[in-house]
Amino acid sequence: MPGGPKQAVDTHTLTMVALSATGGAFIEYYDFFIYGYAASTAFPAIFFPSLPPTQALLFSFLAFGAGFPARLIGAFLFGHFGDRIGRKFTFMVNIIIVGATTCLTGLLPGYAKLGILAPILLVVLRIVQGIGIGGEFGGASSLLGEFAAQRSRRAFWMSLASLGVPLGSISASVVLLAMSKTFTTSGWRVAMLLSVVIVIPALLARYKLTDSSLFEQLKQTDKLDALPSFGVLKHHPRSVILLALVWAFQSMGGYTAGTYFISFMRFAGISLATTATILLVAKVGSLLGILASGPTADLFKRRVAAYIGIGLTTLLSYPLTLAVLNKRIALVILLEILVNFFLMGILLGLAPILTCESFPTKFRYSGSGISFYFAGVLGGMVAPSLLTGLIGQDVFHKWYYVPIVYGIYCAVAMLALRFVRETRDLKLGDLDQTESALRTVRA
Repeated sequence: MPGGPKQAVDTHTLTMVALSATGGAFIEYYDFFIYGYAASTAFPAIFFPSLPPTQALLFSFLAFGAGFPARLIGAFLFGHFGDRIGRKFTFMVNIIIVGATTCLTGLLPGYAKLGILAPILLVVLRIVQGIGIGGEFGGASSLLGEFAAQRSRRAFWMSLASLGVPLGSISASVVLLAMSKTFTTSGWRVAMLLSVVIVIPALLARYKLTDSSLFEQLKQTDKLDALPSFGVLKHHPRSVILLALVWAFQSMGGYTAGTYFISFMRFAGISLATTATILLVAKVGSLLGILASGPTADLFKRRVAAYIGIGLTTLLSYPLTLAVLNKRIALVILLEILVNFFLMGILLGLAPILTCESFPTKFRYSGSGISFYFAGVLGGMVAPSLLTGLIGQDVFHKWYYVPIVYGIYCAVAMLALRFVRETRDLKLGDLDQTESALRTVRA
């Protein structure tokens, strides 16, 4: 790839890297939201038919949640190879795993044919899918951050690693809306099999990539870490933990709004077709928020932009919940757009920026992936199941647990953010020099 660490990569090359990263996130979140929609609507009856409705829904969300610790395992595995062998090869393997397991899930027979083996296989496929997804964020963040290292609008380019999230979730919502009448029976299967259409061009795009000059320089000078996934926990534990606590809020909010709220709206008397429409329109806010996240991070600094996103999302969770209960659909749409703008837009766009800028090149793939997917365990895995257990079907009397959960995650995230380093004026190359100096001192 042309250009050393002191030379900016040309826009055409950077655009191709951005498209490759966006395509991966597109697939990841299309698959994940389709799975989440199915967990909220179809899986209880298909895979847990012998359980009472609330318990079936809870077990369905637990199967959904199994993908989150698997993502963390995947972040360790793919982070190791991404920081040792290279970003390109690792980035290709993970997308193959995600596409294959999603299609196999779509073909999986239910409890009526396989008995107890059906939910067991459902969880196994979910775990393998999660492992594959665990290689996505670290790879996308590392590639975009390193290729855009010398660009004046580095934050904008890095934020594009998250652009596939609203595009994937919009596509999932379109499919859910188009198949709303059959989604709970056979439509979810068709939706999962459609992921093949996205996987193939994304895989071809990644095949054409090369590794960044920052990584190649470390590789040529033999300065790579022997066990980077463990090395980042040894040398940068503070950054991993603090970033995970910050993004746990975003993960909690994203999967609460994208999965749990489907069943919440159903218990509140809102039809699946209306819910799908609301989710689809709301994703426009996510798209706009991610496009605004880079300029916002440069204007207000990274941490201030994160404070704004976390605080406003928490405040909006209260009127949003009440609007759903009162079936004020127009207000629900407006509030969902605003929540998506800050939560799945500004905050999600900041995630690759702040994580990438917190780790040196030798640990960037590992550190970014582990911190982000650890946040998924703390937020996305816990919140939907927790709210299902606390509220059940009694949404009209126990609705207050929703803003309470948002408030708790908000307090933890803001406290952690207080100790995260501001990185707006930081040069990525300086992180490598600092790392080398620290290793010399320790030696």
